[in-house]
This record gives sequence, C-alpha cells and structure tokens, in this order.
Amino acid sequence: MTDWFSFTPQDTLYFRGAEPANMGESHTASMVFPPPAHTIVGALRTATLVQQGIAFADYNHGKCAPDLIEVIGKSGEDAPFSTLGPFFLLEDKAWVPCPFIWFAEKTEKKSNARRCKITVSTPVKNSLVKTASGEKLLWAKGSNLETLGGNWVRLDELCTTTEEKTIRSGGEFFVSEIHTGIALDVKDKRRAAREGHLYSFVHARLCEGVKLAFGVDRKLPLNDSGVLKLGAEQRFGEYKKMDASIIPNGASGLFMSLSILAGNAEANRHCIATGRISYFGGWDLHRGFHKPMKGYFPLGSVFDKKINDHCVEL
Repeated sequence: MTDWFSFTPQDTLYFRGAEPANMGESHTASMVFPPPAHTIVGALRTATLVQQGIAFADYNHGKCAPDLIEVIGKSGEDAPFSTLGPFFLLEDKAWVPCPFIWFAEKTEKKSNARRCKITVSTPVKNSLVKTASGEKLLWAKGSNLETLGGNWVRLDELCTTTEEKTIRSGGEFFVSEIHTGIALDVKDKRRAAREGHLYSFVHARLCEGVKLAFGVDRKLPLNDSGVLKLGAEQRFGEYKKMDASIIPNGASGLFMSLSILAGNAEANRHCIATGRISYFGGWDLHRGFHKPMKGYFPLGSVFDKKINDHCVEL
C-alpha cells in the first residue's frame, strides 16, 4: 500500500548539484530539481522524529521506542521505506516523467502543453548491425526527432495506446532563480562575513498552482498534514495526505523507473535507455558529515527488467 502526499513550499527550494563550492575554485553551484527521492525520505524521517517529540541526539544513540526504529530505521542506516517520485501536481492531475524511449518531432512552438505524436524506439533486428549492446540497441524511425526524456506526461496517459499524448516541459512547472549571498568565515566564532566573497546558487520556484507529489511505500506515524523541511537552507513547506493515486501498467515488457535509481550492477546490466547520470551525496545526520557521492539513473530511465517496485511496465 502506498500513501500519497502533496507538498507546497513556502518559498523557493534549493537542492545542490555535485560540484564543489570551494573558495578560489567556483562561486556558483548548479541546482537539481525535482529533488531526489532519498532527500524526501530523509525529510520524512526528520518530520516523524519532530512529531513524536524525539531529540535527534537520542535517535542517533538509539534511545527511542523499538517500534519507531522498525518503521523509520536506525540512525546511520538506510531507511526501511522509500518514496515514489516526486512528480508534479497541477489542477489535481499528476505529471510523471516521459520514458527515454519516447521521441517526437522537434517544434519551435512554445505552449503550456502540447499534443505530441509519440514515436517509440524499438530494438534493431538486423544481422548486419553488431554492437556490444546486442539486442539492447534501439532505433526510433523518423526525421527531425528529439527525445522526450526529461519532459513530463500526464499520469493517466502514460500507458494508453493512443499515439498522441499531452507533454509539458519542466520549465512549465517551475522557474529558476539566482540567489546571491555572502560567504561566512567558518573559522570565526562570531560567524562573520568573509571579506570580498559572494556565492550564487540557483533556486527553484514552483509556478502558480503547482505542487510536488510523492508516494511512500510504508505507513509512517505522521499527521495527515504538517510541516516538512526539504533541501538546503532549511527550506520548508506544508505536506498533505492525498487520495490514493493509481499507477497504470502496460504490457510492453519494458519498465520505466518512477524514481531515481542507483547505478548498481543489476541496473547497469538491464538499462536500455536513460538520460544524463546524476550524482548525489547529501548530509548524514548520524555522522554529522557529507555522504559519499553515488551515481543514479534519472526518472524516466527504461529497463528490460523490473528492477524494483518503483518501475512501471510501459
């Protein structure tokens, strides 16, 4: 059973990319949006502790009820639950990532939503074509095509057999804002500003009427609504429990990931279409230090095997 939640931030959200922001090397850092699923998992664990009145120090030392530990996991270990998404929510409709095997004709037309005739790439079956990929080599027949990977489609249209589907770009759900601030001298106990140094970061602001939506595959001891701190700079917003969303399924034998997926040996072996690999670390509350970087396949990556429960058959 999956519990679904919406999230409405009070201001912008900021999720850093993998680049270092060291003095003398760079004074900017890229943004990752929507946030990776494990970031939401960490925020939900934190919200659970806050609502249960448990101090972080006590949790780090295992000083809380065993049944709570069973639900959210031990400090310093991976959570025993995961999240699906996040997706965008607009006018009560969920928008999910387009599979990287979808293509459409390029267009210069800019609109809030466009109906596209979808061309699905298929395996190449030609004895003259020999590659290391073997039968995993795909081909999209057509001219002037572009991949729809990285775009978004309405959830209720994901697995329909119609050739045309409603497609939106990420820029129709959020805009980027550059925020510039002072650098702090961390060696100064007064937390004074470092002379002559500014840093710029890119924040994401959801467009009017847009929310984030995500599913949780385990019942958590959370209120139906509350405050969720998400991302850097202690950004926060309101989460609300939603009615259950039905994830459709097709019968193509190909599976698309609805969450980022760690690039382990199994995923690498069965991936047939993907976008740019993303690297994430994050903050380890238990150690009080950064987590090691790990590579992930983006949402919309397609596999010839159901890697986990977050993969839907197309």
